[in-house]
Amino acid sequence: MIKKLLIPIILIGTIILFLFGSWLLWFFKTEKPIDIYILDKTVPTVDRTEHKSFNWILNHNKYSKSNGDSYDLKSDYYGFFPLNTKSQEFDFRSVRIHEIEDVANDYDMVYYADTYGVYYNEWYKQGSSEVKHTQKVYGGLNQNDYLLLKEMKRKKKLIITEFNLYNAPTNGLIREKVENLFSLKWSGWTGKYFASLDTVNGNAFPKWIVNLYKEQNNNQWKFKNAGIVLIHKFGTIAILELETHLIDEIPHIIANQDAIDRFGVPEEIFYSQWFDITNSGEQNEILANFKINVNAQGDSILRSYNLKPIFPAVIEHTGDYNFYYFGGDFAENDLSSNTAYFEGFHNLASVLNRDNYNNTYTFFWKFYVPMMTTILEDYQKTLER
Repeated sequence: MIKKLLIPIILIGTIILFLFGSWLLWFFKTEKPIDIYILDKTVPTVDRTEHKSFNWILNHNKYSKSNGDSYDLKSDYYGFFPLNTKSQEFDFRSVRIHEIEDVANDYDMVYYADTYGVYYNEWYKQGSSEVKHTQKVYGGLNQNDYLLLKEMKRKKKLIITEFNLYNAPTNGLIREKVENLFSLKWSGWTGKYFASLDTVNGNAFPKWIVNLYKEQNNNQWKFKNAGIVLIHKFGTIAILELETHLIDEIPHIIANQDAIDRFGVPEEIFYSQWFDITNSGEQNEILANFKINVNAQGDSILRSYNLKPIFPAVIEHTGDYNFYYFGGDFAENDLSSNTAYFEGFHNLASVLNRDNYNNTYTFFWKFYVPMMTTILEDYQKTLER
């Protein structure tokens, strides 16, 4: 009887000691000062999932602001601030035109996590799937956001941007300026994997996609399997369904040898979140590509829209300026912020999260974390010189 009681007590004690030791190792890590301008305009809830994972990396690796304070998920960013979701109270923080030069001087780098914004159906109707794209409450890349990027580029400071940098609702003029600034060209298409395209049996597939597709296809919606939805900026929708158009239902990210060696990322990994189809100029380097595994029928659909099944996922420019573009919603991940304060947690999580095509945590731990950690480490070392 005593032995049976001792086993769980010893096990619990071991876990507590391990966690305490892990926390101590994190606590005594040296702080690394770096001032980061974080922009997130897509914050319809208090969770702040669009930049939460980036904050996790900052806190886990003991990056701090120049005043010594750690980065706070709820306050240390520019963009949309939900104050009270029940009474629909909100605020926003934006850089003013007369502040751009000072901000570019004060910050060491910028991270544009998401510029899509918050919309009436999300903020006032709490995510109703019945509503189509509606008027925005706040969002889109604006002229001042662009001017800050331009100034940071001129000062050769690190610029990291990702999916929805210049997509809707950003107007065409600002988009073109950003494309020219970084030698990018958006095709006009975005896409996402869905585990089921079925609209019955309680499936929460977005109804606005179904309604828009039916308007364009004689009120027909015949899809049931998993698949990928592609949406053009002018509203055209293309569907790639498993078995009918796809050999493999979910997009992959395939890294080149340089990315594998530098970042320690796997050669190939599943990716199930939103992405865009952006092309790059020759002066940039493509470190990883998306790949959609289509059959002959799926390839025919892509070619009909001048699209290819392989397109950039991670774009880099170094030398005369430091720039990265992630062609997917890489930073969105609703993980627990508390786990950031345990040294080695990322290694454990990477082992435990086995390859699972519909598991965003697998992509986070095995691709985003090592890549972002290396980028920040390398850049922070240049600031110390």
